[in-house]
Amino acid sequence: MMYRFCIRKCVYSILFCLGFVVTAAAQEFRFTTTVSSNSVTMDETFQIQFMLENGQNVSSFTPPSFKDFEVVQGPSQMQGQSIFNGKRSEYVALIYLLQPKHVGSFTIAGAQARVNGNMVKSNPVLIEVRKGSAPSQAQPSNPYAGNPSHGRSSGGGDDLPEGVLKKGEDLNEKLRKNIFLKVDVDKTNLYEGEQLTATYKLYTRLPTNSSVTKVPAFKGFSAKDIELPNPPQATEERVNGVQYKVFTIRKTLLFPLQSGTLELDPVEVDNQVRLISIVNNKQRGSRGRDPFEDFFNDPAFRDPFFDDFFNRPEVTYQDVPYKIQSNPISIHVKPVPVEGRPESYNGAVGSFNMTANVDKTKLTTDEALTLKVSISGRGNVNLLNSPKIDVPSGFEKFDPKVTDDIEKNSNPLQGSRTFEYVLMPKEAGDHTIPAVEFSYFDPVANAYKTIKSEPFTIHIEQGKQTKQEKQDFSVGKNELVKNETGVLNWTRNHTWFILSPWFYILLLIPVLVLAGLFLYKRRKDYKTTNAAVLKHRYANKVALKRLELAARYLKEGKDKAFYEETSRAVWGYLSSKLKIPMADLSKQLVQDKLGQRSINGSNTKDLFELIDNCEVALYAPGQDNRRMQGTYEQAVTIISNLEEALKN
Repeated sequence: MMYRFCIRKCVYSILFCLGFVVTAAAQEFRFTTTVSSNSVTMDETFQIQFMLENGQNVSSFTPPSFKDFEVVQGPSQMQGQSIFNGKRSEYVALIYLLQPKHVGSFTIAGAQARVNGNMVKSNPVLIEVRKGSAPSQAQPSNPYAGNPSHGRSSGGGDDLPEGVLKKGEDLNEKLRKNIFLKVDVDKTNLYEGEQLTATYKLYTRLPTNSSVTKVPAFKGFSAKDIELPNPPQATEERVNGVQYKVFTIRKTLLFPLQSGTLELDPVEVDNQVRLISIVNNKQRGSRGRDPFEDFFNDPAFRDPFFDDFFNRPEVTYQDVPYKIQSNPISIHVKPVPVEGRPESYNGAVGSFNMTANVDKTKLTTDEALTLKVSISGRGNVNLLNSPKIDVPSGFEKFDPKVTDDIEKNSNPLQGSRTFEYVLMPKEAGDHTIPAVEFSYFDPVANAYKTIKSEPFTIHIEQGKQTKQEKQDFSVGKNELVKNETGVLNWTRNHTWFILSPWFYILLLIPVLVLAGLFLYKRRKDYKTTNAAVLKHRYANKVALKRLELAARYLKEGKDKAFYEETSRAVWGYLSSKLKIPMADLSKQLVQDKLGQRSINGSNTKDLFELIDNCEVALYAPGQDNRRMQGTYEQAVTIISNLEEALKN
């Protein structure tokens, strides 16, 4: 009976919190499932969190079935709000502490909620359960322990969350110690074309809402990104003995295209850090206990049905903006050795194998021959050039067809690249195609290696279609037709050409040509001297044309290409319409230009919200089609509204 009462109380609390979210301004809606770890042992507990952000008209919430897990604690309720770039975001979350019942791989389905009359579902998560080394008693933990936003201090003796700002504590020092960026590279000295793996990580012990505002350009490198989980999963690392939650922002495979000292540009992240303060610091009791200890040891705080502690009279919080960037990394790139370089070397670096074969060894001059060369292995597979093919004079060679088969998210990069050459025989007989030779540089062995195929002997027979022989002009083959010398039975009426219409038509042709050249040169000069004016005039048409391409990506489900094209359309429109060079474009400069024309309010707010959404989506792929459709409609509306406002 008590269990039913608790469940009923939990449901009522959830509905009350979700109803509170309805009163907030309509923002981007998200319903996500996250876990503290995707791999656990039988004797470990883990936390699963269902977070509903910016939900409107929420009338129900149904958690999934935990049939393969035991609910050790929960559901614990958390709600709050954050403000970023003037945009308010409301969220409600339910947190469960689970312990596995069986060993194996299990999928926890997403939770369901009814939002604005529609049923929505969060993403499922996969949990790998291994055998434990030794049985241990599961200890209930704080509902926030699995959330990367709520860390516990490892020192000081008072065991307070790092999110609490103590009296007299330096704010900047607290932020500097508890949230930072780091770039991990597997090597800083390498050869040109050799793979380098760069991993950008965010370390945090504070509750924060983070947004990547600047990504590295990787100048001098060929880059291939590794796809990361969406939503991102936190891991834990110790830095100088302190435990941090770590989020991988970007992981990229880099291949230097030139020798010398290259630099990996820093990445910049804007954070909105939420810090808690205790405003009622009166001592309780004659022993002078720490008021923080009294507060966090309060049974109501540990009760899974406690009220939102942010609304307690002795607690206040503040959202502090904090911008951080990683340190640039210098990479020293050595040129591949000149000594001992084979003639067949064309830039391959790594470890490779090669196969070469022909689809037939007997054919006629009416048929084509295909020579297929496949190079596979680890290294700069995506940069391999076609090997040199020596073809006898009896064949006509065409440019190869290139096909890539690269393993997804492989590190080091591995896969294959296939070159298919079409050879057309020109004459019958026996011909030999020389062996195909491929060379690469192995940075591990610090030496060049060469692979050769066997030569191919091809037998060609004469086909049905024969080449036209040269015309024979020998004696007897070039006699002239006999001329007629008599009077013919027809006469020709003679008229003056100056009186015919063709005379005047031909007379006008040079005049028309000169007039056309004059108009063409005048139009070309006008475009050259008034390029900025034309870009300003047709900025709206160009932007809408780009959005048509974005709409095509939307239908094909290519979310990254969609957001890239939408972002180009918006930034290109602003550059042309406000006459700002692309290199100087920034949000602040755009806002100043629009302010000078008395354009502000919802126009600028919606514009910067759209830009932020596109930037976030580019580094958090996997957006649903409904959100992409909303972004597309928002982009068309914003550009149309700005065009109308700028005309006036």
